[in-house]
Amino acid sequence: RASVIVCSLARADSVARRQILSAAGAAVLAAGAAPLLVPQPVTAGPLPQALVPVEQLGLIQKQAQLKVFRLRAEAAIKEVVGAADASTCMRLLLNDVVTYDAATKNGGLDGSIVLPEELSRPENAGLDVVVGKLAQAKSKIDAAGAEDGSGPISWADLLVLAAKVTTQAQWATIKRSRAQIASGGEVIAGPAFGAAWPVRLGRVDSILPAPSGRIPARDASVAEIKAFMEKLGVPPGSNVGSGLFSAKPPFWERPTLVLWTAAAADPAAEEERFVAADPAAFKGYKQNYDRSRKTVTRTDYEVDFIDYFTLLTNLGANFKKDAYLHPEAVVAVKF
Repeated sequence: RASVIVCSLARADSVARRQILSAAGAAVLAAGAAPLLVPQPVTAGPLPQALVPVEQLGLIQKQAQLKVFRLRAEAAIKEVVGAADASTCMRLLLNDVVTYDAATKNGGLDGSIVLPEELSRPENAGLDVVVGKLAQAKSKIDAAGAEDGSGPISWADLLVLAAKVTTQAQWATIKRSRAQIASGGEVIAGPAFGAAWPVRLGRVDSILPAPSGRIPARDASVAEIKAFMEKLGVPPGSNVGSGLFSAKPPFWERPTLVLWTAAAADPAAEEERFVAADPAAFKGYKQNYDRSRKTVTRTDYEVDFIDYFTLLTNLGANFKKDAYLHPEAVVAVKF
C-alpha cells in the first residue's frame, strides 16, 4: 500500500511538471515568441603596448631581430644572383678584403669596392655587372628596413651574404645532381646535411676608396699570389711564418687554395694551376678536398671553406654595435 501511494505521488508530480512547462511554452508563444537571450562574448579593445628601446632588449630578442633581418636580406639577394654567380661574388668580396694593410689598418672588408674609383680599376674589371644586380637587392632590403626601423644594409655585409648565398646555392646544385631521386637530392642539399655557416653582421662601410696597387692581377703567378696571401693581415715586424717553429700566417697555403681559387672564373682550372706550379704546397690539400667533394655531404671541404671565409670576412672590418636592431613593441600589462 505504501508503494502505491509513492507511485501515485510520483505520477502526480510528473503531471504537474508537464503542465507547468506546457503553460510556460504557451506564454512564450503568446508573447510573440520573443528571442532567447544568449550570453555574448566580451570583446576586448586593443591591448596597451610599449616600445622597448634597443639598449633594453634581451639577448633572445636581439638574436631574433638579426635572424629576421638576415633571412630577409638573403631572400632579396637570391632574387638577383644564384649558383652561377658564386665565383663572381667571391671575387667581389675577395677584392674588397685584400686591400687591407695591417700596418695602417686601413682597407679590408669595408664595401669600398663599389665606389666608382675602385670599381673602375683593372683588377675589378667586369664586377660592375654583379654590383648592379646587388644594388637591386640592396634597394629592396633598405625599403623593408625603413619600415621596421632596422635601417639599410651596409655594402660590406651585402657582399658577405651574397658570397654565402651563391656559394651555398652552388653546393646545393652539386648535391642535387648526384641524387638518384629528386626528393633525396633536396634532403642532401638541405640544412640537415649542410655545414653550419654563421655570419656576423654589422660591418661599417667606408666612404673612401682603398689605395690602389695592392691586389695581384688575376693572371699573376702562383708564387706571387702565395706570397701576397701569406702577408695578408700580418702586422709588420711580426714573426708569423718567419721561422721553422713560428705560427702560420692567417692565410697560408690551404686557405689560399680554398679562397683564391673559389674567386676565379674557373675554380677547378685555377686549382690545377696552383698544383702544377707548386705541388709541394698545394697537391696534398687538393687531393684531400677532391675526396671530400666526391662524398655526399662534402663536409670536410665545406667546413674548411666556411672557417676560412669567416676569417677573411672579419679582416679589417669595423662593426657597429646593435646594427639592424630596432625598438620592439611589447604588451604593457600592469598587475
